Amino acid sequence: MDNEYYYNQARNRYYDACSGINYCENRANELARDKNQAIADLNDLNAQLARHRQASYDLGGVIAQEDDLTESLDTVAGDMDEATENFSGMAESSDTPAVNINEVFSDEMTRTRSVLTTAMSDFRTKKTAVDNRITELEAAVRDAELRIADIEQAMRINEADASSWRSTKYNASMDMEYYRRRMDEED
Repeated sequence: MDNEYYYNQARNRYYDACSGINYCENRANELARDKNQAIADLNDLNAQLARHRQASYDLGGVIAQEDDLTESLDTVAGDMDEATENFSGMAESSDTPAVNINEVFSDEMTRTRSVLTTAMSDFRTKKTAVDNRITELEAAVRDAELRIADIEQAMRINEADASSWRSTKYNASMDMEYYRRRMDEED
């Protein structure tokens, strides 16, 4: 009777171990799916981050050209002053009244400067928004990397649990075989 009791105890341990192994295998599959999804999310975040960094770099290059554009407008204004003086000199030698080219094109120059100022202001605003998004994406990348590390840790723990259950299953099967033989000897 004692052998049968121990055999049943070993059999219960064996079935519990089988259930534990199945749970660990299911959990391992679940963790593998979670890890694959987290890696895909991380890759997407890194791609977005690279695009935003490139956009920030490009916007920075455009903004850096503001001085050149302003200088070019100043050069055009200076050339217009010189042209006005030359035209005035030519007009004085003839009966044609002198026309101040700066007055004729001043509205256009004012609009051009206004458009340039507005565009550069818009570029600065966009660059700030892109830089803020870069900061958000960098934080999201760090979070995704931590999530992957947590999943990998859970995978290691799960594998240790599965190993323990396999050991329990093996020991229980050995005990079952031992007590089965003992019961057979009693008969």
